[in-house]
Amino acid sequence: MCNWRRVLAIVATGWVALLTLSAIFSTWLPLPDPLAVDLGRALSPPGMDHWMGTDELGRDLLVRLVTAARATLLITAGAAALNVALGALLGGAAGFFGGWLDDVLSFLVDLFWSVPFLVFVVLIISVTGVSPLSLILTIGLINWVTAARVVRAETTRLRELDFVRTAQAFGFSRAAVLIHEILPNLRSTLMALAAFSAIEVLTLETGLAFLGLSLPAPAPTWGGLLAEGLTYLSAAWWMAISTAGLITLTLASLQVLSRGIDAARLLERR
Repeated sequence: MCNWRRVLAIVATGWVALLTLSAIFSTWLPLPDPLAVDLGRALSPPGMDHWMGTDELGRDLLVRLVTAARATLLITAGAAALNVALGALLGGAAGFFGGWLDDVLSFLVDLFWSVPFLVFVVLIISVTGVSPLSLILTIGLINWVTAARVVRAETTRLRELDFVRTAQAFGFSRAAVLIHEILPNLRSTLMALAAFSAIEVLTLETGLAFLGLSLPAPAPTWGGLLAEGLTYLSAAWWMAISTAGLITLTLASLQVLSRGIDAARLLERR
């Protein structure tokens, strides 16, 4: 890896780690109440008292962004883990066993791709209601198609390699070959899929929050804060700029990590 790519990877990893730790431990940090209203400081620009300024109710924007990160990252991590796990299970089984399992997976992939993903999500959320658990389950149980296709293709490739054929020739069961020979060689692929899936989930959750379809007020979400910031763009530009910058930086960091893991995976295959 080139030096500048290594530096980017380190910076991206550091940012994601810092954001995650801040979100996890925000309750114990000496921060103001994210819901505390102070109309006397409403729409105050960034300064020493409020590093990212305040919103229309005088609430500290930095604290609200950190608090919103907790819910956003929880939904992102949970949904990404669920759709990668489901995709790996279906794709791995279809790629290794083939036959009717492969036919069923192809049918399900065509079915899920025939309807826009956002339509599925909106319909389910409108029925189940909005909560962190419902968002994780809804996004995770629908957005598995990409992971399934990638894992199926990689499993099909690995199935034909010599070390797998050797294990089969020694009489190992198909389940043992899948678990002990195929699965360890899918590790880097699954890591790359997890990073890529996190990008998709974060973008979708932010978009849903922007449209008012994520966690309801007063719970802060990145998409909700962005929508509020655009409402006051002319009077308080820092609200939209700070939120958009945080979202963009996080997505860019995940993209760098995804590319780095994928590059390492390709090197392993040589």
